[in-house]
Amino acid sequence: MKIQTTLAGSYPKLPTVAGDVNLRVVRNRRDAGKATDDEVAAAVRATTRRMIELQNRIGIDLPMEGQAGWDDAQTFVARGLEGIRIAGLLRYLDTNTYYRQPEIVGPIRWTGPITAGEFREAQALSARPLKAFLPGPYSLYRFSKDMRYGDPTEGARSFGEALGREAAALEEAGATWIHVEEPWIGHARAADGRAVRAALEAFLAGHRAKTMIHVPFGSPMAVFDSIRDLPWTAIGLDLVGAPAGWEILPLVPKGRTVGLGLIDARNTRLEAPEAVAGAVARARGLRPDLDYHLSPTASLEYLPADTAEKKLERLVASAALAAKGGA
Repeated sequence: MKIQTTLAGSYPKLPTVAGDVNLRVVRNRRDAGKATDDEVAAAVRATTRRMIELQNRIGIDLPMEGQAGWDDAQTFVARGLEGIRIAGLLRYLDTNTYYRQPEIVGPIRWTGPITAGEFREAQALSARPLKAFLPGPYSLYRFSKDMRYGDPTEGARSFGEALGREAAALEEAGATWIHVEEPWIGHARAADGRAVRAALEAFLAGHRAKTMIHVPFGSPMAVFDSIRDLPWTAIGLDLVGAPAGWEILPLVPKGRTVGLGLIDARNTRLEAPEAVAGAVARARGLRPDLDYHLSPTASLEYLPADTAEKKLERLVASAALAAKGGA
């Protein structure tokens, strides 16, 4: 049985071939007054094309745009919502990366498409349907400073409603899969279940596209009962950084998909396809009634670009071996 391969977020922006557009250099030149915004936009398009062509060449079944134009997984979308202002840099969870913290200063409202235009442009570059990307509403609330609501359930639900409208815009742009990045669900406690459910219930209401609720850096076990019956298509698990995620498999409703995060996005070590295929066999042995995707544990963006490419090659080789029943 074939297992679909996919990414789990953004991809390195730097090129691996001399002479290819280097987006970081173009941005630095723009900041120094030596390049224009139009030149940066052209570099973003060229980088997006390179990311998509690489995935198609390697054979990723469900490629992603790569978010070349995004500074981080929160700011690009948050700054497009009414009621949000963008403040200073904060550490992103326990990583060595940073993000600009959104501050909630008024009612959160969606006023128009934020990501749909760039998704439509990216899809035109791909021979295969792309999986769209959005920050998860619960995590976006937790990454933000709440200066308006005071109640996590109300604030998280407001983000869910706003991002749900963005998801509808992505559907209109042709998205059939939407990756929803929810790292804070892996850090949630049982007491947070009400807010987590409010966020995802509002987000998921009435959509046609399939949805992957991806939980990097932790296990969603503490709140899984709160979201188990919601109409998500797939739950993405980081089975390297949070092996407790294996305990989720017996609880996943029939007919759903599980994203097996088995390619470590936080380590340059290259996985042995035999070991990854063995883990896929373990999942199928536990729940033969589920569908599976195989992916990195998280965004590959902060790995060296040549290492990230090798990780994708191992990902595809592992899926091929798993399809043959090898381990």
